[in-house]
Amino acid sequence: MATATLQQAPEAPEKVNSFGRIVGVIFSPKETFESIARQPTWLAPVIFVTIISFAMNVVLASRVDWPAYIQTQMERTGRTDQIPNAQVMNRVVMVQKSIRYVRGVVGDIFSVLFGAAIYLGIFNLIVGADLKFKTVLSIVSFAAVPTAVKELIGIGILFLKDPNTINPDNFIASNLGAFFNNPPIWLMVLGITIDIFIYWGMYLVVVGFTSLHHKKIRAGTAFGAVLALYLFVVLLTVGLTAAFT
Repeated sequence: MATATLQQAPEAPEKVNSFGRIVGVIFSPKETFESIARQPTWLAPVIFVTIISFAMNVVLASRVDWPAYIQTQMERTGRTDQIPNAQVMNRVVMVQKSIRYVRGVVGDIFSVLFGAAIYLGIFNLIVGADLKFKTVLSIVSFAAVPTAVKELIGIGILFLKDPNTINPDNFIASNLGAFFNNPPIWLMVLGITIDIFIYWGMYLVVVGFTSLHHKKIRAGTAFGAVLALYLFVVLLTVGLTAAFT
């Protein structure tokens, strides 16, 4: 008697809901990153973060009392004799606003690409994980969602605060720098890097890489890579600030 050969039907491809993933990394990061590991996507979170960043920087450029801010910064660095006159000040203000617009468009995109490239190098060259760039980019892109959350909060704060009291470098009290009273600039920069939203993003990167269930990427390995990159960026930023101010 002939026996019929039963073939298992192939699994239907997972339906990707990019908005659901953006929300998911906030409320259920482990399950969301496991879905991302199975089917990596990166464009939606990058667009989302960039739109929020641009909106925040547009509001920032329009709300800050730039002449007062520039004068305060020059006084803090002992350059009171270099405070520009009204005509020059107007040009300086335009430059400051232009920097904010450019940062809003490309700042987060650059951060995501830089982070993905560094992590790809760490895990492939040092750990030997043989990851694909799209996978790493997907993890880093979704781990940037806390940045958008911070900037959404920032938009509300900018509308509520008096323009004379806004520090465009640090106007959200989510970091240690917000509690310093007129410290040296390098110490303020260090304080800004000790931020709950930065640590939230770092946590998501660790969850993302451990969700790959790769035998060479354990939780300790992922944490070590994230911590090493964070310390490198902090030391580089604070060092350059101390050297040039």
